[in-house]
Amino acid sequence: MKKYLFNKACFKTTATCAKHYPTLRTSSGMLMPEIAVAGRSNVGKSSLLNHLFHARGLVKTSSTPGKTQAINFFTVDEELAFVDLPGYGYAEVPIAMRKKWGPMVQEYLQERKHLKLVLFLFDIRRLPKEDDKEFMEWIAHYEKSMILVLTKTDKVTKNEKAAQTKKILAAFGAENVQWIHYSTQENVGHKQLPFAINEAMRESLMDEADADLNDSNDGKQGYRDVSDE
Repeated sequence: MKKYLFNKACFKTTATCAKHYPTLRTSSGMLMPEIAVAGRSNVGKSSLLNHLFHARGLVKTSSTPGKTQAINFFTVDEELAFVDLPGYGYAEVPIAMRKKWGPMVQEYLQERKHLKLVLFLFDIRRLPKEDDKEFMEWIAHYEKSMILVLTKTDKVTKNEKAAQTKKILAAFGAENVQWIHYSTQENVGHKQLPFAINEAMRESLMDEADADLNDSNDGKQGYRDVSDE
């Protein structure tokens, strides 16, 4: 499998519903696998994506948390797509706008067949609330692979970081989930996260190949059963 280097990042489009989702293809014409990036407002999604893409300013940041309520599509290496989901949970966002978040994101998780991985960003200084737990349950419900990215680790001490990590995992009931510490300020996680993403994409392709092989074998077995009758 080709290793993704996270170069040549490019913004593609913005969408608010499935009919506006783009069809993104690799240089060979295959549908690009997608990685969704999700988290609360002000968790640092834009900063992390710019850091990961080695492209300062590509993903626009806002001084007003929760202002952007749309789905933004990016590509890297002309082989892989990243989907920046709108941030949730900011109390000052109007109620009508907040109500749009759930259906918009749920539709994407449910309908986007080539979504392969979710990066769930969570501020290490916080503890999960009900909407955080609900989002993790959505990911599990739609059977998507996930990496929990604990952001802003530069804001806590080494001891606090270890203690908070344990508390967060326990609160999510996800002690065995894959997680990574990340700080754009201290360059923490910039090697670990690309490695984890590459491994997750490799496993996804292997699972797909196994599923295709099983489907093929089931078809052959079914043919023999009919012949024997």
